[in-house]
Amino acid sequence: MFIPLYILIPVLILAAFALAERILLPGLRVVVRRKVRRLVDDLNERLRLRLQPFKLTRKRIVEQMLVHDPEVAQAAKEYREAKGLTWDEVTNLVRAYAREIVPRFNVYLYYRPSHWVARHIARFLYRVRVSFLDTRAVAAVDTESSIIFVMNHRSNFDYLLVGYIVARISAVSYAVGEWARVWPLDTLIRRMGGYFVRRNASDPLYRKVLERYVQLSTESGVTQGIFPEGRLTRDGRLQEPRLGLLNYVLKRFDPAGPRDLIFVPVGLNYDRVFEDRTQTFAIAGTRPRASAMGAAAVTLRFVGKNLWLLVRGRLHRFGVACVNFGVPLSIKKYIEGLGKDFRWMPPDEYRAEVLRLGTVLMAEIARAVPVTPVPLVSRVLLRLANGVVPEKDLEAGVAEEMAALQARGAALSHPRSPAAKFVKLGVRMLVLRRIVTRIETGLLVNPDERVLLAYYANSIAHLLEG
Repeated sequence: MFIPLYILIPVLILAAFALAERILLPGLRVVVRRKVRRLVDDLNERLRLRLQPFKLTRKRIVEQMLVHDPEVAQAAKEYREAKGLTWDEVTNLVRAYAREIVPRFNVYLYYRPSHWVARHIARFLYRVRVSFLDTRAVAAVDTESSIIFVMNHRSNFDYLLVGYIVARISAVSYAVGEWARVWPLDTLIRRMGGYFVRRNASDPLYRKVLERYVQLSTESGVTQGIFPEGRLTRDGRLQEPRLGLLNYVLKRFDPAGPRDLIFVPVGLNYDRVFEDRTQTFAIAGTRPRASAMGAAAVTLRFVGKNLWLLVRGRLHRFGVACVNFGVPLSIKKYIEGLGKDFRWMPPDEYRAEVLRLGTVLMAEIARAVPVTPVPLVSRVLLRLANGVVPEKDLEAGVAEEMAALQARGAALSHPRSPAAKFVKLGVRMLVLRRIVTRIETGLLVNPDERVLLAYYANSIAHLLEG
């Protein structure tokens, strides 16, 4: 019997789809789920902070939890009455907000290819240093607590660097700004457990859905990472905290509950920040704000230039990147000292206490910011640079600053190294970037780059002020 090709080919295609859908894909899902389950069991034995079930819950289930949450439902009712919408319109809006906020965490992606890539990129670009202001205090943190890492925001590289370092402890869910909502970066961030935040959103319904997601994550013991400043620093100094996420996690915290809430301050600093010129241009006003296409072009040019240097064997690492963990703060103990429960405070008093706690946390983050060679050398060069700076004078100035910093308990990226090493590492990076020129009699600061020197010097200025 002869079957025409125009009939045989569609039949074979449909048969292949049926075979894949009914037999191959279900079997593949079973295999993948078993591998993921084994990976989770293995990680929970090795990690200090276990992967909580809420973090592994399917995205669609968490979205439904938010849609049917009593507080969200009440906010939706008030929103419908205020805006004159139908229930279907409001419900669809809540679903859209939940879909936008809730990540689709993939444990295999986080701990296999992503961690491998993050580790190799971080070590390829920087000499990574990790330190602790109080090792025993960090080691004593209760592993059943809800842990929130609060960090200063120096660079968009912070997410990758801290994720790589903290992956030895647990998987961290970040609050990420809208800048990253571009394909394929947004998909990768969601798979890594990050959730997006509209920083200046005024929609009360959106804020309520975000609030409840953050609270559910915190109450379930999910390890989180927050940048209280909310955006990159423009002048290198620490900024005032934005208290929205802090308010969310404190509003529902029960000091008599089974979990403590622990804030771990983390200080970050770099010898080179990728966005330094962009930020200092914005401060100086010497260049108009670039469009998205212009920013992409600058990024591609930067990557292309460094790939060319790599091919020619002339690419140097961008100096030191240092992560320093501060002293953890227990909210149960904080409330005991305060003598009041956040949940029962009058609104004005509650806002004042949240602001006070935010100030305390920013002070702890500031204390944890580490000192790397370029910021230290930049600070001394700005103080001495009325002309040519002899390297002996620079070394003496760095030694003096190091003694003052150590007396104040600051964390140095190379705590046992002499001033000469800091000078060597710092000057080398500044000369490579043509911020400083080496001549026979010493070092000469490029006048056009003083703003950039100040940007790096400002990152540690607070450690020596006041």
